[in-house]
Amino acid sequence: MEKAKKRAFILSYQLAEDLGRAFSDRAILQTFLDTESNVSAGPLKNVLGLLRSMYALICLEEDAAFLRYGYLSTDNAAAVRKEVTKLCRELRPHALALVSSLGIPDAFLSPIAFNWIDANSWSSAQQ
Repeated sequence: MEKAKKRAFILSYQLAEDLGRAFSDRAILQTFLDTESNVSAGPLKNVLGLLRSMYALICLEEDAAFLRYGYLSTDNAAAVRKEVTKLCRELRPHALALVSSLGIPDAFLSPIAFNWIDANSWSSAQQ
């Protein structure tokens, strides 16, 4: 009996964790949708749409609950991975502007974000 209670607790905890994550993911997606609806058509709206799609697909890809509960098959998971790769290619030209929009000070950005060849050169390593 005690073993059954522990198992029930573990399953309930796992379900509660999955529900909490689903709630957070949905709130973030709703924020994307609300923001997109307040932006007029143009490049910003397009990039927001790409980011929203990327976020939704990564949520599907990273959350094992979709596989565990049968909402995503292994074939569908492979299709999600392909779509994420495609979205990465589409977002690549906007990467610098997106990072700049976060307002992260240059000192906190990796040298690869700037001139990684100079940052990794021998003269730079000796300093």
